[in-house]
Amino acid sequence: MNSLPLVTIGIPVYNCERYIELAIRSVLKQTYANFELIITDDGSTDNTVEEIKKFKDPRIKLIVDGKNWGISYRLNQQIDKAKGTFFVRMDGDDIMFPNRVEKQINYLLKHPNVDVVGTGAVIIDDENAILGFREGRNDFYSMRDVVFRSRYIHPTVTGRIEWFRKYHYKEEYNGCEDRDLWIRSFKDSKTHCFDEPLMFYRDTMNFKLHTYLYRMKQGRIMRIGERRIIGNLSIVIEYVIRNYIKTVAVYLFSKIGLGKFVITRRNSSLKASSTVIYSTLIKNIINADNSYCKSH
Repeated sequence: MNSLPLVTIGIPVYNCERYIELAIRSVLKQTYANFELIITDDGSTDNTVEEIKKFKDPRIKLIVDGKNWGISYRLNQQIDKAKGTFFVRMDGDDIMFPNRVEKQINYLLKHPNVDVVGTGAVIIDDENAILGFREGRNDFYSMRDVVFRSRYIHPTVTGRIEWFRKYHYKEEYNGCEDRDLWIRSFKDSKTHCFDEPLMFYRDTMNFKLHTYLYRMKQGRIMRIGERRIIGNLSIVIEYVIRNYIKTVAVYLFSKIGLGKFVITRRNSSLKASSTVIYSTLIKNIINADNSYCKSH
């Protein structure tokens, strides 16, 4: 396995003590083992750091400075410190399928012209129950497509480290840092997304209106800021208008107690047979022995 390229997996964390153990365990159980795991804490005020320190695997590199700089800063920190040939995104509350890294790295090795590859995801709630599915899509043919739709589920992304270092994340666009990255890189990059899911992506059913409004505002600010790269002012204006309309609609839905509707409409339903398969998989990950990598 050591003959394969070294991979850097990056997890930025902030107050995710409830989920971080399972996230790390899913990384350590990957079928692709030649990796380093960089975890950057963004000033957590709970026991996230203590949970991480329970793991004694030498591949884990924990960076803690007590500051709260935001996700873009932490991602760039990981990218700059990475020793791997490839960079794998991951969030502290999500769970990798055991073969996620292997499949994405193999694809990039077989397709040297591809810069970034993402995947679909099975959506889970706070209790690890299956909520639905979001498929990976490749129907992004124009800048308009990228402006109006998300290119990837961000933590499913794996790419070449030199690509991430070429573009980096813009810290002023926290909350839509990934959308900005796809827009800035669209014209000069080759990307792909698997239809199949390779991650469990956590989407809490507790709708947070404040967070939603912040991200929608950041989306408007970012597209206005990147209007020259987008290259079509009418697209930017149309996006801003539609963004405002959607923001008002969601605000009203939230105020009448329909916040969960906003969350569930983003997911596709799964067949009963698929739900059984993914429920079994996540149970196996949760119940897998992990005593070898933790202190007592």
